[in-house]
Amino acid sequence: MIDTATAPSADPLILWHSVAALLAIILGMVVLVSRKGTGRHRFMGRIWAGLMVFVSLMSFGIGETFGSIHVLSVWVLFGMAMAFIGIRHIKGRRGQRIHAAFMIGNYIGLWAAAVPAFLTEGRLMHALLFG
Repeated sequence: MIDTATAPSADPLILWHSVAALLAIILGMVVLVSRKGTGRHRFMGRIWAGLMVFVSLMSFGIGETFGSIHVLSVWVLFGMAMAFIGIRHIKGRRGQRIHAAFMIGNYIGLWAAAVPAFLTEGRLMHALLFG
């Protein structure tokens, strides 16, 4: 277990952001491979979407300036809104395709942000993963 008092970036905001991102990575994969349209898929998808929104909003409190990672956070928030609109307000296969495209895109974006954090020594994500 990591001692959060001495871990890199021990700021509680970064800790919550990192833990939520790790949970989103794991749950996102489960949602993506689960059978679509079931109650289980919808339930887990809602939790995943909530985690993604949480992670994105938390990112705005990290760093002193608005940077490229924050652009990704804005895009994730937009993508979540579009996925919701697609599945709730656009009927049939078109709505399902819009929903799927934005959800998959958001999951890819999550990995695009996570991989550098996992691989960079001194980052909390690296410490959480590799100790």
